Amino acid sequence: MSQGKNRIKKIVIVASIAIAIGMSFATNLQIPESETTQNPRTVFWRHVHGLGIDPSDRNILYIATHGDFYQSVNGSPPLKVDEQRADYMAFDAPYSQGIPLYASGHPATGGNTGLIKSTDGGKTWQQVATILDPPVDFHAMDVSKSNPEIIIGFDSAERGLFKTVDAGQNWQKLEFPDYVSALAISPTNPNLVFVGTGNGIYQSSDGAQTWTNLEQYEGLLVFALTFDENEILYASTDQFGLSKSVDLGKTWEKINTPNLTIICIAVDGQNRILYVAGYVPDGFQEVYKSSDDGKSWDLIGTNKEL
Repeated sequence: MSQGKNRIKKIVIVASIAIAIGMSFATNLQIPESETTQNPRTVFWRHVHGLGIDPSDRNILYIATHGDFYQSVNGSPPLKVDEQRADYMAFDAPYSQGIPLYASGHPATGGNTGLIKSTDGGKTWQQVATILDPPVDFHAMDVSKSNPEIIIGFDSAERGLFKTVDAGQNWQKLEFPDYVSALAISPTNPNLVFVGTGNGIYQSSDGAQTWTNLEQYEGLLVFALTFDENEILYASTDQFGLSKSVDLGKTWEKINTPNLTIICIAVDGQNRILYVAGYVPDGFQEVYKSSDDGKSWDLIGTNKEL
């Protein structure tokens, strides 16, 4: 139990740092002129917070970062697309066309955004709901792929786990098992929800109302969770690295990765492409793509000068 509490404290500390960064964000937006490079894969993002795939063009990878929102087409170097800088902490891309991109984090003016959405590929963003006062700052969030009006998010200040079933008009506050660092809703069953914590992975079969702990992941620090469209669950943890489960968390298969602590995962199950983002041992934030189930990886972007 003490080990689990220590891991939870780690997540809380990370979340507190992120909040402080967001509060001071408006005074720290300018990239020094000295930060220039001739290598197109070097992008001076501070942190990568989320990845997603465009459902209308699956060659497009969205990259949500601290400071800017990027697109990479077919593994090409990332290009900034947002018109106004922000800190995109939580990010979710839909599985079907016609559904907005959703995010949460910190605007350039400081404070929290609440839930925001984009209908133009991340160029512009509009606020959907504040939910709390001051607004929520979701660091873990997912949108149901079978019913995109269902959105569940966890406020980084631990003020609650919140759920909407009408695309953000009304919200229900839910009990949560532990500090939530990652969240994934089954693409075929909106009542089946998984959360990652500092004490392992928990599962809910009733729409995030009640929770049970997956024993094989008990006590682990979970960095990321995501489903692909085939209901394969992917997880990144401190001890096992990147793994996938084809039976909803009963058994897991380890996936080879770069020397990277993975904090974001996106999967194109249709084309069997895996994207990951995280930080390397020397602290640089990088994004990679694999087209062969993790056997080899190609660098998409890094904030290290190459």
